[in-house]
Formats: sequence, structure tokens, C-alpha cells
Amino acid sequence: MNDTSVEVDVNPQIHPTIEVLVQLAPLLGEIFPDDVTIGVCDLNTLWGTVPGKTFSLGLTPGYQITPGDGMYEAVHSGKPTKTFVPKEVFGVPIMACSIPVHDRNGEVIGAIGAGASMERYTYLSSVALNLSSSIEQISASIQELAASVNVLSNNMADIFVQSSEVLSSINEIKKLSERVRGISDTTKILGLNASIEAARTGEIGKGFSVIAQEVRKLASDAKSQTEGIAQSVYAIEQLIRRLSESISVVNQETESQSAATEQFASAIQTLSQNAADLAKYAESIISGE
Repeated sequence: MNDTSVEVDVNPQIHPTIEVLVQLAPLLGEIFPDDVTIGVCDLNTLWGTVPGKTFSLGLTPGYQITPGDGMYEAVHSGKPTKTFVPKEVFGVPIMACSIPVHDRNGEVIGAIGAGASMERYTYLSSVALNLSSSIEQISASIQELAASVNVLSNNMADIFVQSSEVLSSINEIKKLSERVRGISDTTKILGLNASIEAARTGEIGKGFSVIAQEVRKLASDAKSQTEGIAQSVYAIEQLIRRLSESISVVNQETESQSAATEQFASAIQTLSQNAADLAKYAESIISGE
């Protein structure tokens, strides 16, 4: 840690305004909330310097300002300057700002400069960029998940429709089975009547009696088979009804999940935009724009 005592080269040739600024330099350093170094110069020479709390530029009073120095440019252009100095130069990234100092006649007599450590801001920028990148990846994953859920929801809706169609087909089979049972009952009655008539006709009706017996047997077999089909159809119908109910519940859940996922994706996109804005803002602080 460096102290904030000002280094002054007392020289009677220093302009009084520059000398006052040299004396005020430590107080100016305390005004800034950031870690800053302060320098004061006339047209050629650095007369006062206050190191930062955690860094120093290594310049001492008497240093001759040269082209490329922010204060040199401010003195010779008569305009404020702002320069970003990378970490490799002084060990910490610095934003150096200098403004020309004028006398009462408006003539440039020197400059005062402040160099602020940008280490916290570069760290903020790094965190913001990493956050933005991570959230973008999460956003992409959420978008894929939302698309997958939508596909699942659509498929479940199709399955529900198809199961309803199967139930409709089973109902048609039930109706057909009932008609076959009716035909069987009718055929059985006709066979019974034919047997009675064959018995009345004696020898002549024996052949007809055999046919009537076969008809009754066929009717009984048809009825038996029809009842078996009806039982199977009923069992299948119950299974499909339960499946349809389950599909309906799943379909509702997938629709709800799809809506929730879309809302979450929207929130992640907003967060991603905020992170990108934060990263952009941090970069603007570092660049001084």
C-alpha cells in the first residue's frame, strides 16, 4: 500500500496556480471513490504526484513529460484526454484522464491528470461476459427443451385422438357382434321350427331334420363365438378407456409443462439480455466510452 502524501518539487518558477494544484492533489485523490493516482505538471515538468492506494506509476517530481503522456497531450492540444493503459504497463489496468489548466488569460499553463485503477471493472467485465455466455448456453438448452416438450405435447394429442378412434371402432365391433348374436338367435329358432315341421312329415322330413339340427348347432356355435368376441371387445374397451384417460392426463401435464417452459425460456432470454447489457456496460467503463 502506498501512502497518499504528495511529492512536491518546490521551485519558485512554478506558476502559482500549478503550485496550488500540487498542494491540493492529495485532497483531490481522496475525493475519488476509486483507487487513483494524481499528477500535476506545467508545460514541461511534472511537479506533483500522488500515488494510488494500491499502485504507483513510478514517476517523481521533475519528470519531463513526453509525447504519449496524457498530460503532455492535454497541454499541447489544450483539450482533455482519456487513455486506457493496459495492465502490462503498470501492473494494473488504468484509465488515465488529463485536463489542461489555464491562467486568467486563458493560456494553457499546465495540466492535471488522474489515473484510476480499472482492476475491479475488468473483473466485472470478465464476470459479466462469462455470465452472458453461460446464460446464452442455458437459453439455447431451454429452447431445445421447449421444442421437445411441444413435440411431445403434439404427439400425445395425436395418440389421444387415435385412442378415441380405436374406441369408436370397438363400439362398431360391439354393434356388429350384437347383430350377429341376433341372427344366431333367429337362426336357432328357425332350426327348432324346422325340426318340428320335419317331425310332422315323418320319413320325408328326416333329411330336413338333419339340416335343421345342423342349423341349430351352427347358431349355437355362432352365439358362443359372438359372446367370446363380446367379452374380448369389452376387455379391450376397458383397457383403451383407461389408456385414454391416462393419455388425457399426460396431455394436460405436457401442455402445462410446455407453457411453463416457454415462460421460463422467455425469462432466461430476458436475463441473457440483461447479462449482455451488463457486459457491454462494463466494457464501456473500461474503454472510457
